Order: sequence, then C-alpha cells, then structure tokens
Amino acid sequence: MMHRNINNIINQIELRNWKKNEFAKQNWGYWFHSISSYVGRIKPSFAHHLINICSDENDVILDPFCGIGTIPLEADFLKRKTIANDLNPYAYLITKAKFDRNGLQDELDYISSLKEINLETSIKNVPEWVSAFYHKKTLSEILCVRDQLFKDKKYFLIGCLLGIIHGHRPSHLSMRTGYIIPYIPNPKPEAEYRTVIPRLIAKAKRMYSDNVPENTYGETYHEDTKTIELESKSVDMIISSPPYYHTLDYVHSNRLRLWFAGIDFDEQENLSNNLIQQRHTYLELMRTVGINLFRILKDDGLCVFILGDVHLSNTKTLNTAQDISDIYRELGFKTHAIIDDEIPASRTTFVKFGGNSAIKGKKEKLDRILIMTKR
Repeated sequence: MMHRNINNIINQIELRNWKKNEFAKQNWGYWFHSISSYVGRIKPSFAHHLINICSDENDVILDPFCGIGTIPLEADFLKRKTIANDLNPYAYLITKAKFDRNGLQDELDYISSLKEINLETSIKNVPEWVSAFYHKKTLSEILCVRDQLFKDKKYFLIGCLLGIIHGHRPSHLSMRTGYIIPYIPNPKPEAEYRTVIPRLIAKAKRMYSDNVPENTYGETYHEDTKTIELESKSVDMIISSPPYYHTLDYVHSNRLRLWFAGIDFDEQENLSNNLIQQRHTYLELMRTVGINLFRILKDDGLCVFILGDVHLSNTKTLNTAQDISDIYRELGFKTHAIIDDEIPASRTTFVKFGGNSAIKGKKEKLDRILIMTKR
C-alpha cells in the first residue's frame, strides 16, 4: 500500500485542501451522504481528501468506527475496497443503506407496491415519548412501512425512512423538531397528519438526484471493534473518527431513530454502556481496540484517526490524540504526526454526555489528525 512517502502524506494533509474552494461547502459531495443525520459526523470533503492523499485505488480501507458511513462511502466512490463497522445499530443501518444501491427505479417500483398494503396498525404499545412527536395516523403509517421494509431487507429505503423520521421541514414526518437531535418544542404544537409514501418517494429521488454510482466495493459489519474477526494483516489502511468521549452521546442523541430501528429504551441504555464513550473507560477500551487493529493492519499499513479534544472546563482540555498516540506506541505503533484542524465555533455542536440538548460551542474546536504506522 505505502507507495507514497510518509512525509509527502503529512505535507499534503497540512495543506488542508478540504477547506478550499468548492470543498469548503458543508454540502459538498453526493446526496447519499445525507441519507440521515448523526452527531459528530465529519465532512465528506474531509474524508475525500484524506482518502485520496493516504491511499491508492483498490487499497483495502477499514473504518472501525464508521458512524453513518461518511468515510466508507467516500472511499467506495474513490474505488477503494472498504470495510465499515459500527456497534451502534442506527449507525450500522445508515451505512448499510448507503451501500444498498440498486438504482432509483428499482426503489420507486418497490415503494409503488407498498400502496397495495393496508397502512394502518395499532399504536397503543408505542411509548408516549415517541408518539408525542406524531399525528396518530402518520405514526401508524410509519410503523407499517417500517415493518415491511425490514421484512424485505430494503436497507436503502430503511435509511431514507429513518432520515425523515423527525426534523424541521415539511419533508419530515414529525412535528417541527431538531433534525439531528429530537426534542419536544415548548409550547408543544399540535402534530399534523403527514403521509409517509409521498415523502419517502421524495427522499429517494433526492438521494439519487446526482447520478450516484451503483457499483459498490464495500462490506458493512455490525460488530464490536474490540473483537471483530477480520483476517490478520488484511487491511492497507485504517481511517476513522473514533468516538468523542465525554462530549457526544451517540445513543441519547439518536434515541428516536434508534427506537424506530427496533432498539427500545432498555436496550438503548445497555448500548450506551457498551459503546466507547464514557470518560472513565475510554482510554482502556481504545487500548483493546488498538490491539485488534494492530493485528488487522498490514505491516506497511497506515492508521489515521480524526480525534477531538475534550473540554472539561474553560481552562482544562484533554488532548485525545496525544493520549491515543501514547497508548498505541506501547502496542507497536509509531506516530509520525498530529496535525491540528481548526473548526470554526459557528460550525461546532457539542452534545454533552447524558444531556438533552445540543449546545453551541463558544470556543473554537480542534480536531487532530493522528497519523501512525506500525514500527
């Protein structure tokens, strides 16, 4: 894999070309990147440049914390062989949706067949917190369509449905609420009836509006990265944005979409305890991850992590990249660089762990790009 000089890789990354010209736009890239939302998602243009700089066509790239698949999807478009993995069921489903590309007409034909189904079902067992977001008839339709999509394994359409489950536009199915994080507005408005099928059709058409390639080169797994059984020395490059610990809550922030994905609130609590996002266990669990990644990575492979600082107060900040670098050095990795990437405060959203709302960060946020190889 390592046809490029590591110093050249570092020099090219330091140019930060994802911040220049058309790449600086928040919505750069294919519509498929926007199937559904996720806290802490990196920009597609950022992924695009890192993949282009650090890898070659047909390289095998692993993203062990893929979230909703921004890095794997962009790697796939660049004709890399991608392996995407995440333990969060919602994240896994959205990544799976991005690799389920059968063409728009195939999806529209399937949606047309749903019109023959009676889209009414009982909602009496739906938790009150969930039903509060919807008109009763809309909720009934959502559940019917959801159940049929899962039965038929229509992952692209599952992703589209989850993407419109809640939000602030007429294209969404809920009352007006946050697109990334759901909340009940105060005062609470009356939920209006919104039909599911027309909005699902519109969503599918938007996703395919820029001639997305149908050929895919990816594999998607719903596994624990600490124990995922990929073949030893099988991956040319690991590129990932590991969890932002003590800052983002990947379960609570996605609680409504997780519920519609079949994960009830008790299961969500268990998931929250199992994900790598708790401050007191983060570094030790990332050490365990590192042991497995070292085994999977080829001897001449490259490991690139995008890591965010943790701000404990106005005066105390934890440099996660340095902490991971120190731990991974003990495992056999060699750090070549930690490159700062400033993110303007206007584009920063912090979701406090265990909190109920998004909080706009007042300070400029730093991501750090940690570049490692095996020694």
